[in-house]
Amino acid sequence: MTDTEIQQYRVEGSAEWYDESTTGQIVVIDSEKRQEAVVRLHEVPEARREALREFLDGVDYEESVVLLVASVGPNTCYTELDAGGFAVEDDTLVGEASAVDTSGDDEACGEAVTFPSALVRVTFEGTPVTDTSLDITDGWGETATVTAGADDPLSPDPADLPGYVRPEGDADPIAPLSCEDDSFERHPQWPDEADVQYGNFETDGETTFALRVAETSYERGDTVEMTLTNVTDREASTGNRRKYNLQVYTEDGWQDVRGGSESSFGYTDLAIGHAPGEGFEWSVELTEDGVGGDRFEVCPDLSAGRYRFAYFGVIGDGAVAVAFDVA
Repeated sequence: MTDTEIQQYRVEGSAEWYDESTTGQIVVIDSEKRQEAVVRLHEVPEARREALREFLDGVDYEESVVLLVASVGPNTCYTELDAGGFAVEDDTLVGEASAVDTSGDDEACGEAVTFPSALVRVTFEGTPVTDTSLDITDGWGETATVTAGADDPLSPDPADLPGYVRPEGDADPIAPLSCEDDSFERHPQWPDEADVQYGNFETDGETTFALRVAETSYERGDTVEMTLTNVTDREASTGNRRKYNLQVYTEDGWQDVRGGSESSFGYTDLAIGHAPGEGFEWSVELTEDGVGGDRFEVCPDLSAGRYRFAYFGVIGDGAVAVAFDVA
């Protein structure tokens, strides 16, 4: 090992890795491809962006690794992360890192948990070592040993995601939907029914996104929550978050409960990138106003039955869906 360099990354308002059993997180980056999946320069404060870009442009992965190291602090004065003491022991890169309080003597600190992080470049004389073990100290003074490697997945396994895909058992269909308003046009289902995939969306033999619903049974007036997650180890794109059907199962098949004028059904052709483990979240109140939102109407009123949320903004043919019962 010949050299190290550190650049502060960002201070997030939340971190999916965090629970009270750990003091930090490490992601080992050993290639430009992995760097592109991990480092989100457009989310970094603008004042740091150029320095980080120059830092990354100077990395040669033939002789270096980059560590994304994060910790946690008890207030808004913990805005940086320090790291050092690096050495190679038993083919493992070891060292220390800690959350840093950067406040002055007279500075007041806000009451909010923060997650300072930094990028650390470690350069070696020979082949870079990617197995890493750091003693990370958080803002409360707690220290824990955190390990990581370059082969660690960047996204969760779909089997480990919280939530559900659909209720067990078949549903009894309700009568076909009918609206007394002659001007009402029901929202169409864009993908063919055969191309609707439940839970996990697969294209070209790869599962790219997973959709889950928080529960499988609700009552009218409850709020249903759905989460779409990128389960690849690279950035993956979708259309915008509005591209979904909210349907009920009828004797005529799945019918969207929403509608309006035909001009309401246009969607922008916009690609939105999602880092590994990220995606969209939806919260929909199961009332006519909550389901219709600011764009559609619901006709007739919501009834009990088996409902389906089908997101057709995934890239590829079809949609990814979850189902739930409403009493």
